[in-house]
Amino acid sequence: MTVRLYGRAVGHGSLSVVTAGFREVLEGAGLLEGFVALDKSGGSEENAAPAGALARDGVFTGNLNLVNAMRVGAKHERHWVQVTPNSTHVPPKLLGAVLQLPNVRILSASAWGTTMIGGAFAEMGLRYVEDGNIWCTYRGQGYHCSVHTMGHGVSGFVPVEAEIAKTHEDYYAGEFRVVHFSTTDGERKGTLELLKAWPMFLSTVRSKPELLLVLDHHARAALMQRLAFEDMVLPPQTSILARGDMDAATMSAFLCQQHLVCSPSRGEGFGLCPLQARACGVPVATTVTTGHSAGHCEGPGVMRIAQPSDLVAIDDGPDALAPAVTPESISATLSGAHDNWIDLATRSRAAARGVAQDWSWSAQLAPLVEQLR
Repeated sequence: MTVRLYGRAVGHGSLSVVTAGFREVLEGAGLLEGFVALDKSGGSEENAAPAGALARDGVFTGNLNLVNAMRVGAKHERHWVQVTPNSTHVPPKLLGAVLQLPNVRILSASAWGTTMIGGAFAEMGLRYVEDGNIWCTYRGQGYHCSVHTMGHGVSGFVPVEAEIAKTHEDYYAGEFRVVHFSTTDGERKGTLELLKAWPMFLSTVRSKPELLLVLDHHARAALMQRLAFEDMVLPPQTSILARGDMDAATMSAFLCQQHLVCSPSRGEGFGLCPLQARACGVPVATTVTTGHSAGHCEGPGVMRIAQPSDLVAIDDGPDALAPAVTPESISATLSGAHDNWIDLATRSRAAARGVAQDWSWSAQLAPLVEQLR
């Protein structure tokens, strides 16, 4: 066994899900020697002195603010660090801390993210090196780093047939439930644009659709501030649900109760929610830019939300840019999904198993496992 993994152990948020995916694959490959729970103070039951301090490889999947935990009481020959930009802004300070690690290799969840990291390296004085390696290698300013594009995956998300059958019955009865998730106080999930689009969509249908916003505390507070600034209130047939701590089985059942998962994101490192919904056979309306461009947001059962080609400012850091998303394009996509839902749902359900297989954590991390052996 040659690997020590660093990541989040508590809850089922995106960082925890990614860490769990890496852990599942590394354990299955017989490579995991130890695990460091970066959120141990939050209730993790991991050992106080985890094994693997002298493992050849350290793999980091946590918040980059904690990347130096890889140097505390440990000595690894190689350091693999997950970096997932949400916009054109890659924090130089955090990236600089990553570069301080010996023999560091960066893991990026999308080709778009890899391009953003390469641009940040260029600004820091590192240059791309053509060395015949399949990875992107950069040198300069005393640093040598390679960037590996490696998507995220899905595990444990499956169609729940009883819920799917009930959802079909509800559609024939005139119901149409749309759900949207956000765990950030930033603009990048497109939540405000979705709320502006909702009344437009309602004007196009005779039934009474419902929009459910699943938000954590920070996302809800930020949304309320933005609504007040825009002199808006929640539109009709909209409700907010506190983001719960749901495992994959519970989340699968919840997703299968929805007619559509709407992810009008302006910026994503990868975007797990559309992939999880697709693995459950649930139709998705989504953008396909930034991290959503990794391929998991396209295919049967997906409605694409069109976006302008220009990049505009976003609150993801100094001078950060990301594609815009308009209420008009969201509304048009919602209308298309509503009117064609039976066909969309049928294709979503038929594709679910293939999506789960093609985007399993084991499939996505196979290149990393090969490098770690």
